[in-house]
Amino acid sequence: MKKPNFQAWLQQKVSDDSEVILAGKLEYLRLYLTDAMREIRNKAGLTQTQLAEKLGVQQAAVSKLESALKEHELESVLHYLHALGADLLVAVKQGDELYQASDNEGVLLVDVPDVVAQKALAANMSVREYVRVAIEKFSSQNDRLRTALVKLLESDDPVALKVRERLGARTIQEVAVELEKCLSLSEEDRIFAVKNVLAANVACGESNRGSSDEVDEIELLDLAEELLEKLAEILS
Repeated sequence: MKKPNFQAWLQQKVSDDSEVILAGKLEYLRLYLTDAMREIRNKAGLTQTQLAEKLGVQQAAVSKLESALKEHELESVLHYLHALGADLLVAVKQGDELYQASDNEGVLLVDVPDVVAQKALAANMSVREYVRVAIEKFSSQNDRLRTALVKLLESDDPVALKVRERLGARTIQEVAVELEKCLSLSEEDRIFAVKNVLAANVACGESNRGSSDEVDEIELLDLAEELLEKLAEILS
């Protein structure tokens, strides 16, 4: 069964009547939910009768739960899914805010812009597949960056030697983590964030352009610039 495009439907202005809009949302929600429930049961290799036995109900009750034409009690749906080792993920969206109402351990519901759906379509992938691939790619880039940072800071490079003089009680790995955060900032703020990490006066996430006590601001900024240039060479 080809699932209806609920999101595309939501973007269409079918009526100004709030009751009509609500009725449409309910209809498509039931259609999506029951389609998913049937698919999960079929993948588990169970008939409605077999699942009914697991739930301790009549086969007609399972049939009713899998019908998009019926109202569904949340407790019954959760019981059905739990028997199949599945969970119901729920989120509430208001404007640009998205609130996850279900357990988010291991799974996070996110809102993605239209451009992501377009890129997924161009790549002949579902949005979920596209996002997962993008996350894996981003994670591998982060691993490469962390490795490059540690390798540089542990080297005999003159810049690395200057940085290590300012480590204090911090380890190279700890400083690498802070520097990695700084590199995610805009170019305008990056150098000041790195300067603050080198000064060890504030965490990168709290970076600002204020003066640092008992340190030479110009020397720190010069070292921050040298470090960023060195990283740019390594990562290019």
